[in-house]
Amino acid sequence: MKAIRIHEKGAIDNIIIEELPKPNIQANQVLVKVKACGINPVDWKSTVHGYFEMPYTLGTDVSGTIEAVGTDVSDFKVGNDVIGSLEWAKQGACAEYVATETKYLALKPKNLSFEEAAAVPLVALTAWQGLFDKLNIQAGQNVLIQAAAGGVGLFAVQFAKWKGAYVVGLASTKNEAFLKSVGVDAIIDYKTADFSNIPANFDAVFDSMASSEITIPLLKKGGSYVSITAKPSEDLAQKHGVNATHFLFHSNAEQLKTIVNLIEQNHVKVFLDKKFKLTEAIAALKYQHEGHSKGKNVLVVE
Repeated sequence: MKAIRIHEKGAIDNIIIEELPKPNIQANQVLVKVKACGINPVDWKSTVHGYFEMPYTLGTDVSGTIEAVGTDVSDFKVGNDVIGSLEWAKQGACAEYVATETKYLALKPKNLSFEEAAAVPLVALTAWQGLFDKLNIQAGQNVLIQAAAGGVGLFAVQFAKWKGAYVVGLASTKNEAFLKSVGVDAIIDYKTADFSNIPANFDAVFDSMASSEITIPLLKKGGSYVSITAKPSEDLAQKHGVNATHFLFHSNAEQLKTIVNLIEQNHVKVFLDKKFKLTEAIAALKYQHEGHSKGKNVLVVE
């Protein structure tokens, strides 16, 4: 099978297409024939900085069809269409086949293509866990979402609106009409805004751009801030009387099933920015690196 591999950190160009044997499954695993895999910032960052033990196959987000099941597997069967975010330390999604434990999987949303479905797991789980596990968003709260048009941001916007919050997106004005169509109540243009004149009236801030210096001061006293990138300054949080934390998402099949239900009920939409072939992985990661996608990018396995 073809797999997108890296043997040495340092550059996106170090990625190679490698022929590997089709994986053998253990008793508690299934074999997934991959139809598409999602691209996330960690995919290009890890090629440069070496986050994972090398060599390894890139990718955590996968969608595909189960081709074989282990003897101990009872919750899935051959022919099931699934999505999932694979075991973080091992990665492995960017390949024609993946062997994985079922605790990382959920059934694919029936109303999504495989390409759309591959765009869901990591970003949707990150948004869900940030909003509900960390910020404890409630109906009626005033919530600021940084990079609202990005992969995580679009899910965060829609989850917060589903919960009943008033959502302000920090984004470029060029995306204003699009963001309002998915539920954003107001936009702050990060390029032109004078943040010193914005009232501190937010109950919560979801930050995916390490912008704590400008977003923490926008919180009410007692408000909550969460970052999915850099750790926030404790001194800054104390100065403004807010709670501030940082986290890395974790794969959670139960939460993913809840998200799938919201997608199937049309409470949440999935937005693809661009699709690439598996063999175009280098171009795809370079495009992701540019950081101006509106929605998610995926690799399609043909």
